[in-house]
Amino acid sequence: MSDSIANDVIVRENTMRSDRVEFDAMWAEIAGLIDPLSTFNTNCDPERGRLGRVFNSRPVLALERAASAATSLLIPSGDMWHGLKPVDEDLVGNKEVSDYVDTYRNRLFSWRYDSKAGFQSAFGPAYREMMAYGVPCVHIEERFGGDAPFLYRFIPLSQVVFSTDAAGIEDTVFRKYPMTAKQMAQQFGESKLAEPVKKVLEDPKLRGEKHFTVIHAVYPRTSDKSRFAFDDVYIDADNKKVLREGGAFEMAYMMSSFGRVDPKLPYGYSPGLRAVADIKGANHAKRLFLRAAEKIIDPPIGVSDDYEGVANLNAGSLMRGAFNSRGQQLMGPIGLGGNPNLGNDTFEMFTNDVNASFYLDLFAAILNKPSMTATEVLSIMEERANLLSPPFEQQEGMLGRCIAREISIINRKAENGEIDLPVMPDVLRDNGGIDLEFTSPLSQLRRAKQANANMQAIRAVGEIAQLDPGVLDTVDFDEAAYQVGKSFGGTSTIWRDEKQVEQIRAARAEQEQQAQQQAQQAQQVEQVAKMAPAMKMMNEGA
Repeated sequence: MSDSIANDVIVRENTMRSDRVEFDAMWAEIAGLIDPLSTFNTNCDPERGRLGRVFNSRPVLALERAASAATSLLIPSGDMWHGLKPVDEDLVGNKEVSDYVDTYRNRLFSWRYDSKAGFQSAFGPAYREMMAYGVPCVHIEERFGGDAPFLYRFIPLSQVVFSTDAAGIEDTVFRKYPMTAKQMAQQFGESKLAEPVKKVLEDPKLRGEKHFTVIHAVYPRTSDKSRFAFDDVYIDADNKKVLREGGAFEMAYMMSSFGRVDPKLPYGYSPGLRAVADIKGANHAKRLFLRAAEKIIDPPIGVSDDYEGVANLNAGSLMRGAFNSRGQQLMGPIGLGGNPNLGNDTFEMFTNDVNASFYLDLFAAILNKPSMTATEVLSIMEERANLLSPPFEQQEGMLGRCIAREISIINRKAENGEIDLPVMPDVLRDNGGIDLEFTSPLSQLRRAKQANANMQAIRAVGEIAQLDPGVLDTVDFDEAAYQVGKSFGGTSTIWRDEKQVEQIRAARAEQEQQAQQQAQQAQQVEQVAKMAPAMKMMNEGA
């Protein structure tokens, strides 16, 4: 049975890898131009190695900056880039519910950014591959013991083939990667290893350092009796032996496709792929510019038929025969004409197109213009939301599955007594539980569109109010303030809850009423003081 499982996994992995051979060829070309250290870069220059095809460093820097910008857009370091909220919107203002979801979210972020979890070190290179090849991949391993409850690993796309279910979510993943015999013994136990692997362990010269090929396969369960949603199998591909066979409650590999174009394959049309033509154009333009500049700085030397000396162009050298007896120069630089700046301008044009392919023009920070009004900022954010949201919303889907995996792991550990979690309020449990809410800069861009529309509507109502002030009663200014605050990334902690607002307004109304009463009393006293002389005269006359 084990041999049949191993054979089946190997055949399926080979089939899925052969199906994407065209993508592998495109990714190899991208790697050679902008990601030379990638395992996709197989066409190495014999003399310069992996850097042999990199003629221009600008695209390499563009990829680095685009990956950093995508990270800041989706999962900015140091920020709470998502929140939790009750499914039932009527519970949003409930203090017990708010305290629970805030505590749960804070604990989740604390575990995620634990130094032993590796979240940032996994997602950083994953987003680099997303911008270069269109598919980020991160593995979330459930950890046991006293460390962080989960471990994140970046998985190079070159190691992974996958397919999706009817909803477009990955449900079958095969990861082929190298492991030394020593590593295999540590992870699976020496008793599970094939004989050739055991011999490497026993060889005093090798000391277990020889590499073997391992395939980790995760796919929908094949038995209705399994309590798991997925089968989880590790095999030694070189020796066709199952190393571990088990199951998983959730898919541990998280990935997405950037701009999917092939209806049969789950791979996308990446910014790096779009930029290839412009990168080649920029490289060619730079070559032309350098050749033209070289001819101007160190031009060819022309000599007459009478010149018999040996040209020595070193500084301070003496050249015999450079002048004839009449003092006429018999040699000199040849002016070829032309405009070398044209090559440089062409290079900059192609470079700007490369930057646009990586969205660097859209990633430019609004904070560079501090003099802008809130309305102007909202207008720019709305424009960028229209351009950035479509390609990056799929990455939020990947993050949503990542968070769901984390919560499932945490809940299992809480049930087993491994970690402590706050107790979910009954009112929350009985009304649907908690839901995910993104608060990243990308989500702020989307909210800015609605906030800008609300601001325009309120300004229009203000103009109508000049004719009829009563129309202002139709606008909920509190809700408008909350929405504008969210669009700028304001946290929930800066807002007072509804009860506090009611108390403040009641106290203000009471103060205004007291002030009005005091003013009335003062006015009455003043009137009495003015009338006092007249009353006195009337009394005396009487």
